[in-house]
Amino acid sequence: MKKIAVFIVALFGLLRVYAQDDLDLAAMLQKAPDSNQIFKSDDYYTWCSSVIKGEDGKYHMFYSRWPHGKRALDDDSMNYIFDGFSGWCKYSEIAYATADKLEGPYHYVKTILKGTGDKSVWERYAMHNPQIRKFGKYYYLYYIGNSFDSTFTLPGKPRDKKWMHWLQYNCTQKVGVLKAASLKDLVNGKFEKPAQPIMQADNVHAFEVTTNPTVTQGPDGKFYMMYKSRKPNVGNMTMWMAVCDKPDGVFTTISEVFTTPEMACEDPCLWYDHKRKRFYAAVKYYSNAKVLAPDFGDLALITSVDGKTWTPAAHSLISAKVLQMKGQKQINLAHLERPFVFTDKNGQAKALFAAASVEEPSKGDVAKPAPAFNTFNVSFLIK
Repeated sequence: MKKIAVFIVALFGLLRVYAQDDLDLAAMLQKAPDSNQIFKSDDYYTWCSSVIKGEDGKYHMFYSRWPHGKRALDDDSMNYIFDGFSGWCKYSEIAYATADKLEGPYHYVKTILKGTGDKSVWERYAMHNPQIRKFGKYYYLYYIGNSFDSTFTLPGKPRDKKWMHWLQYNCTQKVGVLKAASLKDLVNGKFEKPAQPIMQADNVHAFEVTTNPTVTQGPDGKFYMMYKSRKPNVGNMTMWMAVCDKPDGVFTTISEVFTTPEMACEDPCLWYDHKRKRFYAAVKYYSNAKVLAPDFGDLALITSVDGKTWTPAAHSLISAKVLQMKGQKQINLAHLERPFVFTDKNGQAKALFAAASVEEPSKGDVAKPAPAFNTFNVSFLIK
């Protein structure tokens, strides 16, 4: 009887742990943000927001942007493949904005990281996918960059020349990090930057690219990174977990998140929920299989107890690609992605930021896209 009692206690303890997967962001999400919660530019595509509260009590956003328009054919006669929205792959820069309130309005301050074209560095172009974190006394800004590999090719029949040229930039994407003692130092260029990337394709798990880095500290004190890659030869998207003893060290891949086409995801935002004692990640679902969410492009929630084995969360849908502004009707969006979940110190979600557009931006006017074809960042409070 004693053994049975012990077993029952252990079973209830296990069930209690797993029952804590009760986070329902869709139910908690603000339904109708106002105009102050839209952050956009008339001259730039706006993307990839990441926000942290500073010691000054203000909110500090690090985000990606790149200019509208046609590209100069100065360093590459095929730069036209980066005209308009496609320019992110070569011309994206990381900019900085601030707000007095978490939800905004945010105001542009300056650009803090931009490609130089320097052939001697690994991030020659396209500073993109920023994520800001504070661990201990230091601030860390994770990002991706790329260069150009004229030797990159794909096996098989000849490919479209423009697409292959794009891949010769795209398939050099790696992950880097900046470390600074304060936000002021970070935005003013007083930071440490490792000479080499902290994550890159190993051709065992990750092939061709490592992008979408998101980092959090686990309950064991280690630092966990979730990142995106893909199968060989521009195959389906894959996501992986990596770990490191310090936030700015070289991370080692330890497990897969999802690697099958029906579970393909991108744009993860990772955090540890101390109340529920589990990891969560908000992602964009990149499949029509309806396993993780009803539709392609929906924002979804996944979870893990140990940071290694991942499953859909009990309430896996965060949001469909829709937006209803205060006092207006709900509209469908072409894009709602790059989710960033702002949490408090206990890992409780307080706001969701996402990149969006009403119409497909690649189909808009290159020089001066109409508002519906421009992109913007939007915030939703979580209650």
